[in-house]
Amino acid sequence: MRLRLVFIILGILSGPVMNAQEEVVMEAAWNTFDTGSNEFRRVITELPAGKAKVCDYYLTGELLMEGCFSYVDPDDPKKDVPDGEFVWYYKSGVKKRRSAYIKGVEEGMRTTWFESGSIESETQIRGGIPDGTRIEYYENGHRRRFSAFSKGVGTGAAIDYFPGGAECSVVYLSNGRPEGRMVEYFENGRVRRVTNYIAGRAHPFVIESDSTGKSRGIFADNFSASAPEDYWVNNCAEEGSKLTIVKGWGLYAENTAGSRLFVTADIPQDNEHDFTIETGITFVSGSDFVGCGVVWGFKDRENYNYFQVEPSGLCRAGSVRNDVNKDFFERKQAATIHKVFEMNKLKIVKKSSQITFLVNGEVICTVPFEPYSGRGAGFSVGGKKIVVYKNFLFEIIQ
Repeated sequence: MRLRLVFIILGILSGPVMNAQEEVVMEAAWNTFDTGSNEFRRVITELPAGKAKVCDYYLTGELLMEGCFSYVDPDDPKKDVPDGEFVWYYKSGVKKRRSAYIKGVEEGMRTTWFESGSIESETQIRGGIPDGTRIEYYENGHRRRFSAFSKGVGTGAAIDYFPGGAECSVVYLSNGRPEGRMVEYFENGRVRRVTNYIAGRAHPFVIESDSTGKSRGIFADNFSASAPEDYWVNNCAEEGSKLTIVKGWGLYAENTAGSRLFVTADIPQDNEHDFTIETGITFVSGSDFVGCGVVWGFKDRENYNYFQVEPSGLCRAGSVRNDVNKDFFERKQAATIHKVFEMNKLKIVKKSSQITFLVNGEVICTVPFEPYSGRGAGFSVGGKKIVVYKNFLFEIIQ
């Protein structure tokens, strides 16, 4: 066997004094293994059958990596072919990572360690990519995360754990994206939050609980996306209406038709639980005597409840059943209503058998609660108007 020393150095050449049989290669560090430093010393020992054993050392002398290659090119490290087991080390001498290669392709179990010596992760590798289970650990030995891959893409259950061993969250992946329910837990095992994912995107309605088990449902959208999410449904039969997101302002709703435009999302509301609805509305153009505002319990255009304000300063609330309107209160003048280009904050609070309506913090009226038949909640725009909604919050007390 012939012993050859190869130094791969960036910047100023450093290392021990070399003799005439040693070779210095001025080349970028071998990019297959990131050592956290671009300077290390390499010793190559040629083996039978055309293979070579390679040992890389920290410049301070400690072993960094050892492995077997079927080909080593000192002039072009990209052509090196790892072939066999490889082990990397911390400066302390503790193992950092172990992997196996077949003709340059990683195969088998990849294991990493904390410097304390406990296992950090175990990943099944096939064809150079994760394919199978991956388990990550805390330094105390308990699992931190369990996940699975199919040809490099996350699939099946992904489970996170607390350091003590209890489950922290469970979500299912499809094509690498969350799909369906994600459940998060307190360490005592109680559910903390439930979120639904559709094609990798979280639906804004979540159920949150405290550590005692008391819960609430929250639907919140601050219209930060570039366009309205597809969970908002435009129920206007007329053509020409326009919905878009104006960055920094909110949901821009333009109703070019004469009839009322409804924009609602499906929210699991019911008549039994108390709730709060909040939004901000800014009038941009249109008649001062046509109301716009909030709807809830929306089933269709002939069945819904509403709370509307007008630029004229008037407001009203009521219930429409089978296209017949029942006022919760007659149209009232509210001194706090802003006319145009200034946001009005609308709030509805249902508590027990009563429901209260507020505009910009002013209580307009408290009336008996009127049951409803639909799950839609959102906005209404009356007449040919343009309005902007700042946000939408629907909180249900479970």
